[in-house]
Amino acid sequence: MKKLLILTSLILLSACQKNTSSDGTTVPAQRAEGVVMRETAGGESTWQLKATSADFYDNQDVLMDNPKITLNQEKGDAILTAKKGTFKDGIITFIGSVVVTVQEEDLKLTTSKLYYNTSTKIAWTDVPFVLKRSGVTVKGKAFTADKGFSNIEIFKQVTDLPPDLKGLQPLK
Repeated sequence: MKKLLILTSLILLSACQKNTSSDGTTVPAQRAEGVVMRETAGGESTWQLKATSADFYDNQDVLMDNPKITLNQEKGDAILTAKKGTFKDGIITFIGSVVVTVQEEDLKLTTSKLYYNTSTKIAWTDVPFVLKRSGVTVKGKAFTADKGFSNIEIFKQVTDLPPDLKGLQPLK
């Protein structure tokens, strides 16, 4: 019985140790290729996250390469892509060449960093972005948006109107 207790203690201690390399950097506990994560509600998918690869760390951090999330909507899906991403505590952070598209809304948004809270279904950024929707270009310093990117609150906005837009003309 004593040997079993000692063996169990050693296993538990080794499971709690940090995974570090010889130079002291943290290394992932697991690496996965072709990762797919999905949230469902009532049997229906609310979002699906894919990544070409992901590193899973003991502290619950997930670092992803080429993340792509599809936010399922009744009016059409919102698709977010980036070069890198993280997932921790229900917050997905998209980093590097972030692009959001909503085909049905003729919307394309580009930025360098974007956050999505899987609990509140809110997306936001605090870095400059460019939003194009139906021929109108909006630039801003930050925004918050609902899951479908149909309600967007923009901060420090600059709007470029197309010259052929009827009814609205730029100020002279």
